[in-house]
Amino acid sequence: MNPAPVEFSFQPQLTLIDWTAIVVFFVASILIGVVFTRRAQRSVKDYFASGQGVAWWMLGTSMVATTFAADTPLAISGLVVKQGIWGNWFWWAQIPQFMVGVFFFSRLWRRARILTDTELVDIRYSGRPAKLLRGFRALYFALPYNCLIMGWVNLGMAKIIGLTFNVPKLWAVMICMVITVAYSATSGLWGVMATGFFQFFLAMTMTIVLAFVAVSAAGGMDTILLRMGELYGAEKTASMLSVIPSPDAPNYAFTVFLLYFFLLWWTTGTTDGGAFFAQRMISAKNERHSFLGYLWFNIAHSVIRPWPWIIVGIVAAVQFPGLAVRHPISGQLETDPELGYIAAMLTYLGPGVLGLTLAGFLAAFMSTISTQINWGASYLINDFYRPFIRKDAPERHYVRASVIAVILSALLGGLVSFFMDDIFLGWLLLSAINAGIGVVFIVRWYWWRINAWSEIAAILSILSVVALMLLVKSEDVLKASLVAIVLLDIAALVVFGLRKPEWRRAYLGSSILIVALAVLALALVLVITLPERVFPWTLVYSVPISMALWLTATMLTRPVDDAQLIRFYRRVHPGGPGWARIAAMIPEDYSAGHLFTKKNILGAVLGSIAMYCALIGAGWIMLGNALPGVGLLLVTIVCAAIIVKNLSTEKWEAVVHDTDKLATVERS
Repeated sequence: MNPAPVEFSFQPQLTLIDWTAIVVFFVASILIGVVFTRRAQRSVKDYFASGQGVAWWMLGTSMVATTFAADTPLAISGLVVKQGIWGNWFWWAQIPQFMVGVFFFSRLWRRARILTDTELVDIRYSGRPAKLLRGFRALYFALPYNCLIMGWVNLGMAKIIGLTFNVPKLWAVMICMVITVAYSATSGLWGVMATGFFQFFLAMTMTIVLAFVAVSAAGGMDTILLRMGELYGAEKTASMLSVIPSPDAPNYAFTVFLLYFFLLWWTTGTTDGGAFFAQRMISAKNERHSFLGYLWFNIAHSVIRPWPWIIVGIVAAVQFPGLAVRHPISGQLETDPELGYIAAMLTYLGPGVLGLTLAGFLAAFMSTISTQINWGASYLINDFYRPFIRKDAPERHYVRASVIAVILSALLGGLVSFFMDDIFLGWLLLSAINAGIGVVFIVRWYWWRINAWSEIAAILSILSVVALMLLVKSEDVLKASLVAIVLLDIAALVVFGLRKPEWRRAYLGSSILIVALAVLALALVLVITLPERVFPWTLVYSVPISMALWLTATMLTRPVDDAQLIRFYRRVHPGGPGWARIAAMIPEDYSAGHLFTKKNILGAVLGSIAMYCALIGAGWIMLGNALPGVGLLLVTIVCAAIIVKNLSTEKWEAVVHDTDKLATVERS
């Protein structure tokens, strides 16, 4: 049962104190950026990596601020109506990914001593494939990939400004982009991180205030839950309020939950903490600050942030059911649950508080969009322009080029937003084109045999599979196309590999794995017809197909030169059986710095358990299930105590910057 569409028609009256709060916020953000402008202009390293001198609390908070955009509260509160609270497993399923990142990758990014995560290609791989991959990654992630993210971030802020001030979408986007570019273009990552730190606490405080005010104005949580049952019926209400969907939930809810939980975290996206997360860890003072910063990000991102947004979503579902806007062309009313958060904000917040909340939304938007344009520009300059277009220019030239790249990225991101209407659909599209490559990102740190062709094959195979699923309408044609891709992969493995006795002896184990993945892919394609061709359903086809393809490409192409692998191992020395061959060639003993250890495995497992128990326990308490909620919080405390005890004996490596040799100093 769904309420009839009701046109959004709120007309708030902003007072002088509201406008004062907004203006003060803008001035403070710009002043912070100006303060760091001189520091950022010294070099590209300062502009894109803050001179690698950032403390954990700054870089961790900056990560949280980046993932807390204006679109996030709208999308997450809207999920209450679209799917239910359980729909948040779309990102809750990433908790193991993040905890593995804390214990197995955060220190490696700092040890690598690079400027962007794409620069890792140069120190990890060798030959022309490495150059091809670096240039491709720079353009792919800086332009279409990054612009898609900026598009939905702009869309979220445009919805808020447009509906609050009755401003057209064009002007709403332009206003936000001009202010953001004004400080991020000149102050680089220093300004982005400093303003993000300030902006996060403002935005988070106001979302908590809104949650308390909205619940109180609606009569308390018991009244809200009672009215929800009356409006939506018992079955839909149970689905909307479920943190974990029941096996008999409608619309394949439980199957979607399983796909999220078992596949998403290790297959999709930056599984090793790359992209702008890596940019922050690279900027850390040392690997201890990199580790603690990423850990703090996980706690704030996964446990502290979500429930105020979800609570407002529950209130909005009851107080403003069926909210809709008119389509600009057809004139038809189109239901948009993401508007519920805005409606609650405009209805329940009084003078001054409304202004601060709007400033908080602007803060969330600016902290994210400034990161994205700085990150995208770092790829364009450091990984494309500098190595391929102009190699030996003065440092000031690259700083000026970086400012131009930031402005270009901002303009392209604003343009993309005009082609989007639904924030969550943007999330799904990005996840779909990322589904499968995450395995390569993990394994490249812990297995010497991965090469540049592995990443190239992973990216191209995923894009091909997703493109077929989106563009081919006929189910039979789609299945035939996917089967043909898998059969060609098997044929290539046999013709160029298995028929050669010496190759077969060297790679028999890997070949068995590839064939098993190919058979699994064929079985899934032929037996299962997907209910929808959107993420996470795309994982069913794309993960086994892409893994089979990139493993085949890896085995059939030359490995990275031993000299390059030795240099890489000396620099990051992650440890583990995947590097045993290379470690045996090196006289130095790096075992004290190895991360592939039982202690880190235990830390990642206990960290994931602690996060989930804290997240679900806090939610159950808010929804009235106090006793089981408290029980889960106690489990969190026990897991956290064990992790802290293990960390108390940890030895950290501090990178010594020596232009002649690589050296590390171990300290407690």
